[in-house]
Amino acid sequence: MPDFDVTQERGVGDSHAWLLTITGNLDTATVQPLDDAVDEVLAAGGRLVTLDLSNVSFLDSSGLRSIVRASNLVAEHHGRLVVSGLSGAAQRILEVSGLIDHLTDERVDDDDDSVEPPP
Repeated sequence: MPDFDVTQERGVGDSHAWLLTITGNLDTATVQPLDDAVDEVLAAGGRLVTLDLSNVSFLDSSGLRSIVRASNLVAEHHGRLVVSGLSGAAQRILEVSGLIDHLTDERVDDDDDSVEPPP
Protein backbone atom coordinates (compact mmCIF):
# COMPACT_ATOMS: atom_id res chain seq x y z
CA MET A 1 0.00 0.00 0.00
CA PRO A 2 1.42 3.44 -0.92
CA ASP A 3 2.17 6.03 1.77
CA PHE A 4 -0.41 8.33 0.20
CA ASP A 5 -2.67 8.12 -2.83
CA VAL A 6 -5.79 9.77 -4.22
CA THR A 7 -7.72 7.91 -6.89
CA GLN A 8 -10.51 9.45 -8.95
CA GLU A 9 -13.50 7.55 -10.27
CA ARG A 10 -16.40 9.03 -12.22
CA GLY A 11 -19.83 7.76 -11.19
CA VAL A 12 -21.47 5.22 -13.48
CA GLY A 13 -24.26 6.85 -15.46
CA ASP A 14 -23.73 10.27 -13.88
CA SER A 15 -20.97 12.47 -15.20
CA HIS A 16 -21.42 14.85 -12.27
CA ALA A 17 -20.77 12.26 -9.55
CA TRP A 18 -17.18 11.46 -8.55
CA LEU A 19 -15.53 9.30 -5.93
CA LEU A 20 -12.13 10.31 -4.56
CA THR A 21 -10.54 7.53 -2.53
CA ILE A 22 -7.81 8.65 -0.16
CA THR A 23 -5.23 6.20 1.17
CA GLY A 24 -2.62 6.92 3.84
CA ASN A 25 -1.82 9.95 5.98
CA LEU A 26 -3.66 13.14 5.06
CA ASP A 27 -1.39 15.82 6.48
CA THR A 28 0.67 18.85 5.53
CA ALA A 29 3.00 16.76 3.37
CA THR A 30 0.18 15.15 1.35
CA VAL A 31 -2.69 17.62 0.98
CA GLN A 32 -1.59 19.00 -2.39
CA PRO A 33 -2.54 15.87 -4.37
CA LEU A 34 -6.03 15.97 -2.79
CA ASP A 35 -6.39 19.68 -3.59
CA ASP A 36 -5.28 18.99 -7.18
CA ALA A 37 -7.70 16.07 -7.54
CA VAL A 38 -10.63 18.20 -6.35
CA ASP A 39 -9.68 20.93 -8.82
CA GLU A 40 -9.52 18.35 -11.65
CA VAL A 41 -12.91 16.86 -10.75
CA LEU A 42 -14.53 20.29 -10.69
CA ALA A 43 -12.96 21.17 -14.03
CA ALA A 44 -14.45 17.94 -15.42
CA GLY A 45 -17.94 19.00 -14.29
CA GLY A 46 -18.09 17.17 -10.97
CA ARG A 47 -20.91 18.38 -8.72
CA LEU A 48 -21.41 15.47 -6.32
CA VAL A 49 -18.05 14.55 -4.84
CA THR A 50 -17.65 11.75 -2.32
CA LEU A 51 -14.43 11.45 -0.34
CA ASP A 52 -13.84 7.85 0.73
CA LEU A 53 -11.78 8.14 3.92
CA SER A 54 -11.86 4.46 4.89
CA ASN A 55 -8.12 4.06 4.25
CA VAL A 56 -6.98 7.29 5.93
CA SER A 57 -4.59 6.30 8.70
CA PHE A 58 -3.90 9.81 10.02
CA LEU A 59 -5.63 13.18 9.59
CA ASP A 60 -4.21 16.44 10.92
CA SER A 61 -5.36 20.06 10.75
CA SER A 62 -3.85 20.46 7.26
CA GLY A 63 -5.87 17.51 6.03
CA LEU A 64 -8.96 18.91 7.69
CA ARG A 65 -8.34 22.27 6.01
CA SER A 66 -8.06 20.50 2.64
CA ILE A 67 -11.41 18.75 3.19
CA VAL A 68 -13.06 22.06 4.16
CA ARG A 69 -11.47 23.73 1.10
CA ALA A 70 -12.85 20.95 -1.10
CA SER A 71 -16.33 21.25 0.41
CA ASN A 72 -16.34 25.03 -0.09
CA LEU A 73 -15.12 24.78 -3.70
CA VAL A 74 -17.70 22.16 -4.61
CA ALA A 75 -20.43 24.33 -3.01
CA GLU A 76 -19.22 27.32 -5.06
CA HIS A 77 -19.83 25.16 -8.15
CA HIS A 78 -23.41 24.46 -6.95
CA GLY A 79 -22.47 20.97 -5.83
CA ARG A 80 -22.08 18.91 -2.70
CA LEU A 81 -19.16 17.14 -1.07
CA VAL A 82 -19.77 14.25 1.34
CA VAL A 83 -17.46 11.88 3.16
CA SER A 84 -17.95 8.14 3.42
CA GLY A 85 -16.24 5.09 4.86
CA LEU A 86 -14.72 6.98 7.75
CA SER A 87 -11.65 5.37 9.29
CA GLY A 88 -11.30 5.74 13.05
CA ALA A 89 -8.72 8.50 12.59
CA ALA A 90 -10.88 10.48 10.17
CA GLN A 91 -14.06 10.04 12.20
CA ARG A 92 -12.45 11.30 15.43
CA ILE A 93 -11.11 14.48 13.80
CA LEU A 94 -14.38 15.20 11.98
CA GLU A 95 -16.36 14.66 15.19
CA VAL A 96 -14.09 16.88 17.30
CA SER A 97 -14.15 19.62 14.67
CA GLY A 98 -17.95 19.48 14.40
CA LEU A 99 -17.79 18.86 10.65
CA ILE A 100 -19.03 15.28 10.64
CA ASP A 101 -22.72 16.27 10.55
CA HIS A 102 -22.16 18.83 7.80
CA LEU A 103 -20.29 16.34 5.62
CA THR A 104 -22.43 13.25 6.20
CA ASP A 105 -26.05 14.22 7.02
CA GLU A 106 -27.28 15.50 3.67
CA ARG A 107 -27.87 13.62 0.47
CA VAL A 108 -28.80 14.37 -3.11
CA ASP A 109 -32.50 13.89 -3.92
CA ASP A 110 -33.06 11.43 -6.79
CA ASP A 111 -35.82 13.60 -8.32
CA ASP A 112 -33.63 16.64 -8.91
CA ASP A 113 -30.13 17.96 -8.33
CA SER A 114 -30.93 19.72 -5.06
CA VAL A 115 -29.48 18.73 -1.74
CA GLU A 116 -31.77 17.92 1.17
CA PRO A 117 -31.47 16.21 4.55
CA PRO A 118 -32.48 12.55 4.92
CA PRO A 119 -35.95 11.75 6.26
